[in-house]
Amino acid sequence: MSFQNLKLKHSYSSEKDNLVDDFYIPVLNEARIYRRVTGYFSSSSLFIAARGFSKFIKKGGHFQFILNVQLSDEDYEQIEMGIKSPEGIIQSKFLLDLSNLEDECKKNHAKVLGWLISNNQMEIKVGFIEKKVVGHAILHQKIGILEDYEKNIVTFVGSNNESKSGWLYNSEKFKVFFNWEENYQDSINEDIEEFDDLWNNRARKTRVIPFPEAVKQDLINVYKNGFYSIEELLMEVEEVCESGLGYRTKKDPSIVLRHYQHEAIDAWFANNCQGILEMATGTGKTYTAIGALQKLLKQEKKLITIICTPFLHLTTQWEQNIHQMGVDLPIIYASSMDPKWKDKCTDKILDNRLGKLPQFIILATHDTISSKKFIEMMEDLKSPALLIADEVHGMGSVKRINGLIDKYRYRLGLSATPHRYFDEFGTNKLMEYFDKTVYEFNLHQAINEINPTTNESYLVPYDYHLLFAELNSEEMDNYADISRQIAISFSKSHRTREEEIILEMKLRERQDILKNAIEKYPQFIDLINQLNNEREISHTLIYCSPQQIEPVQDIIRNSENIVQHKFTCGEDAIRHLEKYSGMTEREYLLDNFDKGNYDVLVAIKCLDEGVDVPSTKNAILMCSSGNPKEYIQRRGRVLRRFPGKGKAVIYDFFSVPNLNDSRLNPETEQKIFDSQMSRLEEFAKDAMNESEVFRQIFQEKKKYGVF
Repeated sequence: MSFQNLKLKHSYSSEKDNLVDDFYIPVLNEARIYRRVTGYFSSSSLFIAARGFSKFIKKGGHFQFILNVQLSDEDYEQIEMGIKSPEGIIQSKFLLDLSNLEDECKKNHAKVLGWLISNNQMEIKVGFIEKKVVGHAILHQKIGILEDYEKNIVTFVGSNNESKSGWLYNSEKFKVFFNWEENYQDSINEDIEEFDDLWNNRARKTRVIPFPEAVKQDLINVYKNGFYSIEELLMEVEEVCESGLGYRTKKDPSIVLRHYQHEAIDAWFANNCQGILEMATGTGKTYTAIGALQKLLKQEKKLITIICTPFLHLTTQWEQNIHQMGVDLPIIYASSMDPKWKDKCTDKILDNRLGKLPQFIILATHDTISSKKFIEMMEDLKSPALLIADEVHGMGSVKRINGLIDKYRYRLGLSATPHRYFDEFGTNKLMEYFDKTVYEFNLHQAINEINPTTNESYLVPYDYHLLFAELNSEEMDNYADISRQIAISFSKSHRTREEEIILEMKLRERQDILKNAIEKYPQFIDLINQLNNEREISHTLIYCSPQQIEPVQDIIRNSENIVQHKFTCGEDAIRHLEKYSGMTEREYLLDNFDKGNYDVLVAIKCLDEGVDVPSTKNAILMCSSGNPKEYIQRRGRVLRRFPGKGKAVIYDFFSVPNLNDSRLNPETEQKIFDSQMSRLEEFAKDAMNESEVFRQIFQEKKKYGVF
């Protein structure tokens, strides 16, 4: 069989195709030579395409790989100063990777590479950008060239790397060309010529060197150490691939559940494994839930676990935490990350029914588990099922309540704020389904109770500073005008659907006037200059409204020596191995913020739920809503412990209209004022400077005659 007998397309996209099953494995099965330039390579690609590689290797197939190594600024400086050679730096990087082969699965991949090198079936060279440039220079060409036993050639060029994420998880697309079609001969010749130029070190910017001998020898030694049969090893790699188990991970010894987490687990079991854990942000709800899952897995030999989160990027965070806790179960993503997730879920459910797969985990979003297709699959379950709903308050919306089906025998909800804001119906539905809050560990406890292991409180203490900003005359005119329109609408005994929509819009417009008050900016400039002059600007997180983000960034750009970046929903949540060292753009930004490479992150709502930023020392709230869910989570997120962090400081910008303005309804405005003040008092009551803040709040109330 040759390439011409395969049903190949000229374009593949992970949004529509299964890149591994539809392209990668079929062409590898028939290939004789595989030549590859990749921005990133990992031996995990052997894992995800074990079937194709097995046949390719057994038939004597030959690899020629050019791998990227990204050099850091420090690497380039050492090369320029003559301290180290590029070859020495690259060798050290590869040897470090080999020294970190913790689990048997990864060792098996390394053994396969060692066998291929030892038997001259694999040639590897290393490419890197020779001269330091601005930014992170990297070998970006991603060319694949395959030739079968009848001299048919297939080339592909696109965004994917030779790694597990590149073929399975990232959003990838590539073009494919065939030499038996005349129209594509020029493209194929161009790809081959480009590969040959790189392979023979004839490229202009990229230097390509032989694979370090010491690394080759280490790989060969890994293979030779107690291993003799390539057939046995390939079979083992293939079995792991087919089982869906992936990489086995050991429990992170640094993760030890605290006393209150054990109490929470016990309370949940005492309530027949149903209930909500109402625990402050930053106190370890996720690890508590995984601890409960571990205990239930010992009790239920057949168990299907569904974990749902508000956003897709939080599911990957859950997967990391699951592995850190040492839970070794197959995990399926029921999401657009994998276009064939429905088929995979169906297969795993069938395997569970047949006894082949007694326990596995499905990671999904709130929206996915509420979809008709997902509900239909779950209704078909025969084994007991556990639903873990992260940020459970989000499941109380009218759209999502349908996902809370009776089929889930065990139910665990997690939230710092399970009661929905101005939604009694949704709150009641959640309490009916999960039964009740079975355990509570609030912020006051987390700040004041001492962890006996560390002799520190579970969350850091904080100072709280209020910055009041009045509306200017134009804003006050708009506020009064919109308030008048709202009052007219409320006075009607009956409103049409269109009038209800207009009313909601007007309420948001009025709230936006307070959020975006112009008088906040002069005080913000003073605050930024103060923090910068006192060398306290590092690890500052600023919460903004969408309208504020540009002026806030402009102010920071005009300040000296402050490195900042925005963190919005526009930042990419897809992993980019060549650009961000295997991280998503969001993870990359947070990682560099933790390291101090970014002084300031300017964020909007996407940091409200689930994203950890424990290194934050200063939080500046340029705007806040009256929704307790949002402001309680923001505070808890800032108070997480981090090395070298003794306390946090919260700066809260607050605007109110002039309550003495005759155009306003005093009774209505006092209710709004009281609601806003309750948020400030909530923040103040646990602050280290509590009395100072309450005096400030009292003065503001006194100014308007509101006591």
